[in-house]
Amino acid sequence: MDPEDAGYVCTLTPSALERAKKELNEDPKQRLSQVQALRKWIKEQPHLTSRTDTDFLLAMLRRSKFSQLRARELIENILVTKATLPEFTSNIDIQDPGVLGFIEKGILIYSPKPDKEGRKYTIIRAGAIDLEDPNFGPKNQVKCSIGVAEMLRREDENANVNGWHLVLDCTGVGPRHMARMPLDLHRKITKIFQDANPERVKGFHFYNAGTFFEVMMAVMKQVMKKKNQDRIRVHETMESLYKEIPMDLWPIEYLPDDYKGPSAGSIESIQAAMKKKMLDPGNRAYVLEATSDKYKIDETKRPGAATPNESFRKLNID
Repeated sequence: MDPEDAGYVCTLTPSALERAKKELNEDPKQRLSQVQALRKWIKEQPHLTSRTDTDFLLAMLRRSKFSQLRARELIENILVTKATLPEFTSNIDIQDPGVLGFIEKGILIYSPKPDKEGRKYTIIRAGAIDLEDPNFGPKNQVKCSIGVAEMLRREDENANVNGWHLVLDCTGVGPRHMARMPLDLHRKITKIFQDANPERVKGFHFYNAGTFFEVMMAVMKQVMKKKNQDRIRVHETMESLYKEIPMDLWPIEYLPDDYKGPSAGSIESIQAAMKKKMLDPGNRAYVLEATSDKYKIDETKRPGAATPNESFRKLNID
């Protein structure tokens, strides 16, 4: 066994392990040998300075359904974003007020528990963004999303197998919210999450989109892959959403007044728990290291490269 893998202990639940086998081609007996093969490839590449720890490489392999080629492309894509969009992806400090603010103001809400299939969800409340405060721009929103994802993946590797669902609550969204992200910027950010991100997003749920949905879809059709467009669901009522995401997983603010069953708690309590995690010195240090700009790609050192290549490689993976 490679000494770098000596500390790894698989913490997948039985159901997540079964899903990893069936959907991601993961073979527990070959898991670490696959990690070692990918690590060996990275170390042989003069143009790459990448993380090689077990958790990172496993996340890349799972996102790539254990295809070595796709995992290599994913790693290169991640490093390309660090070179071309460092203001979004590098040196993320989850305690920076502009990053932490998206949690404190309840703009990004992360479910504290999974559904029966092990999936978690994130509520994005764009209407809660203070458009007058420069701290709440797209840059800090992306940094918060990436930083929290790094922290939560470290906390629970099951999320990397079971996947996430995104709920876009469009309540209060107006023309100025749409204008804060021009098409070119929207395209760049979408590329980050589609082609340079180890998370498995399995569903997009739009709630209360109203008249703006057609505008949003016109933009998304220009930047989203067809398979992700097919995962979009539009919900006019919470009852429709409850059919996709059980009531016990929702904050109480999203439940009927007469509902007496279990819930995820109040938004305030959910956000307080997440803020506590982000204020943990160990989590801050981990995310800073994981997103450090020391990890990079130098196209001038790529074997056989004539000119730098800053384009994203398109990954055809679920």
